[in-house]
Amino acid sequence: MRYLAIYHPEKTYYDFVVPALWAALMLGGYWVMNPKPALFGETGLLRLVRDLLIMAVPFMVGALAAVAVGAPGGHLDRRMVGSEIRLDGEVLSARQFVCYLLGYLCFLGIAVLIAAVIATVGHDAVLGLTAGDPSVRLGVRLAGTAVLFAGLSSLTVTVLWRASTFSPSW
Repeated sequence: MRYLAIYHPEKTYYDFVVPALWAALMLGGYWVMNPKPALFGETGLLRLVRDLLIMAVPFMVGALAAVAVGAPGGHLDRRMVGSEIRLDGEVLSARQFVCYLLGYLCFLGIAVLIAAVIATVGHDAVLGLTAGDPSVRLGVRLAGTAVLFAGLSSLTVTVLWRASTFSPSW
């Protein structure tokens, strides 16, 4: 989570604004679809998310290990040119920044994976608890779907933004 404390002029926009807009767009698109794609079950969105993250999280952990203990020198140990990336007043090297980034992505991936598993396991219990009140059931479904899309949008925007813009000059 220390990644979020890193300062760069563009970072807040891509860490919070774009993911929030993307999550709202995905949530709005999901709620206007008729029929809606299933969230649960063998072909549900949660199953697809879980399967994707089961592969992606170990890859990110491996990438973090490779970057953290990789050979010194080269581009990774230099400070990036241009707008400085700072944490606690110190300018970060590319290696430090990428380690914080991959650690944050690992955390996000694991958090979304755990949330998907909890939602799948607790689905029947929540249905039983909300059986008497359709408005509560709708609220729980809306909140759960919003949390899922918020986590996925933070994960995808961070991965795609950094993959498309990372260079030793930034």
